[in-house]
Amino acid sequence: MIQDYVATQREGIREELRQYLRQSAGELSEVNEFGPEVAQLLEEFTEGGKMVRGALVVFAAELCGATPDRNHLRAAAALELVQSFLLIHDDIMDRDTTRRGKSSVYYGYVERARRRGISDSEHYGASIGICVGDVAMLLAVELLAQLELNSDLRVRLVGMLSHEIAQVGLAQMKDVDHGVAEDAITAEDVLRLYRYKTGRYTFALPLMTGAIIAGRESQMVEELGKLGEELGVIFQIKDDQLGLFGSVDTIGKPVGSDIKADKKTLFRLYLFENASDEDRRRLSQVFGSSEVSEADLEFVHDCLKRYRVPERVEDDLAQLKQRCEQMIAELPGVTRKARERLSALLEYNLTRDR
Repeated sequence: MIQDYVATQREGIREELRQYLRQSAGELSEVNEFGPEVAQLLEEFTEGGKMVRGALVVFAAELCGATPDRNHLRAAAALELVQSFLLIHDDIMDRDTTRRGKSSVYYGYVERARRRGISDSEHYGASIGICVGDVAMLLAVELLAQLELNSDLRVRLVGMLSHEIAQVGLAQMKDVDHGVAEDAITAEDVLRLYRYKTGRYTFALPLMTGAIIAGRESQMVEELGKLGEELGVIFQIKDDQLGLFGSVDTIGKPVGSDIKADKKTLFRLYLFENASDEDRRRLSQVFGSSEVSEADLEFVHDCLKRYRVPERVEDDLAQLKQRCEQMIAELPGVTRKARERLSALLEYNLTRDR
């Protein structure tokens, strides 16, 4: 089970993360009092995640026939810091006050500002949150640059990370723009967003990172990247599904937050394409509303079922699954066992419930 594999890797990644952030805390404290506070906050926030991305770095090394070493674990910790950076900023843009069952990072500072009597507490919290996210990202780059590898590999890894996360930034801009766009958005537009906002950094980046550290040739790295991109699209579609039909306990934030933010997901796209004029009018009032009630959520769920939207999304997932299976079968230079493990990763992606 992939979940079991991720669980076995978490402690090693956590330990590297703790060591690095606690060392950084001393250096950051020379700047001001926020230094050690942010280091501790990032340690707690990052350790609260599933650490799938970090575990995939180690997973890739094993797929490539290498024995994972400390470089893999430190690179894994770096990618988990990158994930924290993206989530912290994402919550600010989506105005999500909850993350992993607790106050999101920026909203924690909003609450602190309120206790201090700061007048514009929302702006204060968002501003501090942006800075915390920036620190997380730059610490991740620093950690990657410190790996005990030859300089060419370190430059390659840092360059790849920078390139991939720059693409995430552009995709995030498109996601924000989709929220206010009046022009028709196609399924191709949504899937392209998924590839660059989630797919590549969630699966392609860690798989390529692990393969590069393991010393594999460029072709293998490139093929793992292509496979990871498809796996990441599946991951995002399942995320959308959980955001609509999951629970606070499973997703760690309020159900329906994507409706409130009017996220242009495949579910929303297919729903509006097929809904009657009457239903579409009410749906237009619900999606993007500042408040989404239980009755609103029930109405959306009812419409999704009546218009058979989940079935249409399942058809898309079936096509993606077929594509991934072909890529796994054709992946060069891997053992049968490695292919079986990749197939298990694909199955986890398709069936995960959190």
